[in-house]
Amino acid sequence: MKEQCKFEQYFEEQIEACEWRGKLLIADDRMDEGNFERIKANVYEIFRTILSAADRVCGEDVLAKKRFFLEKAEQIPASWRTSYEMARQHEDDEKMHLESIKLDTVREIKDMCMRLWGEST
Repeated sequence: MKEQCKFEQYFEEQIEACEWRGKLLIADDRMDEGNFERIKANVYEIFRTILSAADRVCGEDVLAKKRFFLEKAEQIPASWRTSYEMARQHEDDEKMHLESIKLDTVREIKDMCMRLWGEST
């Protein structure tokens, strides 16, 4: 599946870019921003793993792989959305920011997924 190879490459590039930016920011004494890049890299790692799991679980069934991936792309961030809402209720700006980084990264991943798989969100 050509799209899947592109998707795997996308994850690799995003993870490397986040790690590189994170190191630069930390070296520049911008620890918080460097940690934000690590959070993004972790989200990309999670979804790269999900893509890999879809391969193992679904075999050559392309539609099943897409369904599997998209289901996980909805399930996993659900707890992050809940955490964001709780932080908002408690006026915890730091926690809200951390959760929004994760949620924004998932939106980017889903957008790329739809572009590569030729579907709409």
